[in-house]
Amino acid sequence: WPGKADQQHVSYREQAEQAVRLQKAGFKGMKIRAWRPNPLDDADACAEIRAATGPDFAIMFDRTAHLPEMVDQPVWSFETGLKVARALEKAGAYWLEEPFARDDYESPARLAAMVDMPITGGEGYRGIRPYQSCLVNRSYDILQPDGRAAGGILTCRKVAFMADGYHVPCILHGTMSLLLAGWLQATFAIGAEWQEVALVRPPLLPQQQWAPATKVVRNPGLFTIDKGEIVASDLPGIGLDVIPEALREYRTA
Repeated sequence: WPGKADQQHVSYREQAEQAVRLQKAGFKGMKIRAWRPNPLDDADACAEIRAATGPDFAIMFDRTAHLPEMVDQPVWSFETGLKVARALEKAGAYWLEEPFARDDYESPARLAAMVDMPITGGEGYRGIRPYQSCLVNRSYDILQPDGRAAGGILTCRKVAFMADGYHVPCILHGTMSLLLAGWLQATFAIGAEWQEVALVRPPLLPQQQWAPATKVVRNPGLFTIDKGEIVASDLPGIGLDVIPEALREYRTA
């Protein structure tokens, strides 16, 4: 949401209204930042969102490990993470993402063993080895490589193949606009259940946020969404028909 990074100014009602807006547009879930100063407040927010959407809409929460330090909040202790996870689980949350520091492989594993709700993570790792450490330590119920930071489409596929040997799903961390085309190629190749469409600023819908990108491609509507699912493009490459003249016109660097 626009405003303070910790989102404490955003009411539970506003979050619930945005969830309903997305649900009516055909989307199947929403993920929100878990940075409120009182972390248990997000469980109350989850309960209000769940009451507004019903049981079939996924509500994910993302602590994003190291980033709360940007708003003068400490990395959660294990005790805090456990309290929050149990409260979110009771309120009907779908998953809790990156509750602890990224170089801590043991705490998320302990937490995942103590709650039924999935504990997820992995967007900040580069290359194969950190994901191997996650799998060996059983750190996460779902791995989330970033389509660019991890090392590209091929690396994401390698992570997914490796994770499959441990019976751990792989769902890519999100991105937005034209970058999403590359992410989708990895998601389709992996066969992931979800594709996160990241950083949509309420009250916008994803299609409204990526609309400016249509100035540089011939694709109508950029990406097609049908009943909450993104449809694979039948165009060659990553599925974008780029207009070279438009790229030159809008280039900023």
